[in-house]
Amino acid sequence: MTSPLKSFAIRSATALPYVGHRLEAYLRLRSLPPPGHYYSPIPDVEDIRTREADIWRGETINGLPGIDLHECDQLQLVDHLAAFHPEQPFPEQRAADRRYYFDNRFFSYSDAIFYYCLLRHLKPRRVIEIGSGFSSAVLLDTNELFFHSAIHCTFIDPEPARLQSLLKPADHATVTLLPHRLQDIDRSCFRDLGAGDILFIDSSHVSRTGSEIHLIFFEILPLLSPGVFIHVHDVYYPFEYPREFVYRQWSWNEIYLLRAFLSYNREFQIRLFPSFLERFHRPRLGTALPLALKPYPVWPNLCGGSLWIERARNGADSVHNGF
Repeated sequence: MTSPLKSFAIRSATALPYVGHRLEAYLRLRSLPPPGHYYSPIPDVEDIRTREADIWRGETINGLPGIDLHECDQLQLVDHLAAFHPEQPFPEQRAADRRYYFDNRFFSYSDAIFYYCLLRHLKPRRVIEIGSGFSSAVLLDTNELFFHSAIHCTFIDPEPARLQSLLKPADHATVTLLPHRLQDIDRSCFRDLGAGDILFIDSSHVSRTGSEIHLIFFEILPLLSPGVFIHVHDVYYPFEYPREFVYRQWSWNEIYLLRAFLSYNREFQIRLFPSFLERFHRPRLGTALPLALKPYPVWPNLCGGSLWIERARNGADSVHNGF
C-alpha cells in the first residue's frame, strides 16, 4: 500500500509540468505591454476619450487623401438601384417563406437593401461569401425569387451555425458550404469569379500573424478578374470604427489595412460606400432607397456598414460604367 506521503509526492510530480506551464503563461501575460502602450495593438479607452474630437474629425470632411470616392458614380448607381427597391421581398420579422428578415443585429436594413439591389443589378453567375449568416439569407432569397436559383453560391465559414439556422431544408443540396478556415481553402475557387460576380467578405476584422485578413488582401484580391465586385463589411466613413465599437473594446483593425490598400489604388475602385452616402447625401439616398436610412436595431446611430469596390478593367475603367 502506498503511504500518504508517497502518494502526495507522486501527485505533486505529475502536476509540476501543468503548474509550470500555467505559471509561464501567467508571467508571459503579465509581461505584455498594457493597452495604449506603443507596443500594444489594443488602444487605451481613456486615452481615446481625451482625443475623441481629433480621432473622429474626418466624419465631417467630404474627401480622403489618396482615395477617389467616385462620388458622382456612386450617386448615379444609387439612382439606378432605386428601381429595385419597391420589389424588395424581406419582412421585418422572421417569416416561414423567407430566410432573411430585417430585425437582426448582424446585417440589417441598409446592408441588406444594398446587397439585394446590387444582386438584381449585377446578375452574377457566382457569389462567394467569406463569413456567412444573414447576408447569405439575403443572397439565397434573392437568388430564389428573382434568378430561379441560378446563381452558384459558396459559403466559407468555420462556424456556420447561424447560416444553418436560416437555411431551408432544400438549400443543403444546392449551396456549397465549406465549414473550414479560409486558410485551409483552395484558392482556385476565387479565380472562377468573373465580371459581375461577387466576393463578399465578412471575416474576423483582425490583422495579426497568420490572419485570414492577410490572405484576403495579399493573395485573394490579386487573383480576382476585372469586373468582380467585392463587399467588405463593418466599414464606416472615414475608415474609422464607430465610437460604440471602440468603447466596447472591440480592437478591430481591418479597416485601417483596407484604407491603406485603397490609397492611390487604381486597380480597385469604390463603387458604393453607404456610410459616406448616409452622411453627405442623405436626402438623395432616402429618396432612392428609403430603407437604407433605417438604423440597426441595436445601434440607433448606425445604418449601413458595407463597402463595395470593384476590380476595374485595365486598372481604370469599370466594366459596369454608365450607371
